[in-house]
Amino acid sequence: MNGGVRHERPMRVYRCKTLLDDEADYSAFARLFAGSIRDGSSDSFLLVRGDDQRLLVVASDSDILLSFARGPNDCMVSYGSSYSDGTRTFFGLSRERVAKDSSFVDAAFAFLAIKAFFETKPMSEHVDFRNGTPDDEIVVFPTSMIARPRVKRTLVEMRVNVTEELRNDMKQVCEYIDEVADDPDENIDFDDAIQIASLCGGRINRKQDLYLFSYYLDNGDVWQFRVQRTILEAIADGRLQTLNVLASIPKNRDEPSDAPKSPVGRDFES
Repeated sequence: MNGGVRHERPMRVYRCKTLLDDEADYSAFARLFAGSIRDGSSDSFLLVRGDDQRLLVVASDSDILLSFARGPNDCMVSYGSSYSDGTRTFFGLSRERVAKDSSFVDAAFAFLAIKAFFETKPMSEHVDFRNGTPDDEIVVFPTSMIARPRVKRTLVEMRVNVTEELRNDMKQVCEYIDEVADDPDENIDFDDAIQIASLCGGRINRKQDLYLFSYYLDNGDVWQFRVQRTILEAIADGRLQTLNVLASIPKNRDEPSDAPKSPVGRDFES
């Protein structure tokens, strides 16, 4: 993907079941993992993100296996070549495990996927995945993962207060847009070109200097808004206190009486 960057989420890093770092960024993890390889260890590493999603990282020769858990019944494992039907033994979180040869992928692509995990970007841009995991302990260690109930959502037009997080993240967006303004190698003219912290969007009309952004809240809501660059700056510097958005919210949530709203589109589940 060309264009923007997304800030990393610090996370816990385990070597088997030993906590090595409880607030590691990607560089810190890479150093820990490289040190383990240099020591001749084949121990598995487990990354646990703040949203409780987990990534198992296993090295074997020059290849790496990745196993991703989004919930207790939602696990995936990396998938490389389909030409091999052999297996490999590795040491998981607490004991020996067996995985298919095809689950081990090129290390260069695996590290790109790991970095994407830190940045909450899709890992599938770098590595293919299929259902399953060779080590089911990743859903119970360090704590048992809880299945999230499916929530019926609706799209509602409403006016919202600009949050401190949105304001701070928008400052970074505006700084990034300024940085790449004269760079011919950067392209911000598509809808997910800029991915910074809680924001994802891009410029959708160069002539009108019009941008479309989605703001992802911690509670699962999403606010989408289409505004000109001047409005982005007003959000960032605090001049704009409220904002008209198209919000994805739980269908059964009671909205405040002073929030103008009108359901649009159709109901859906997430």
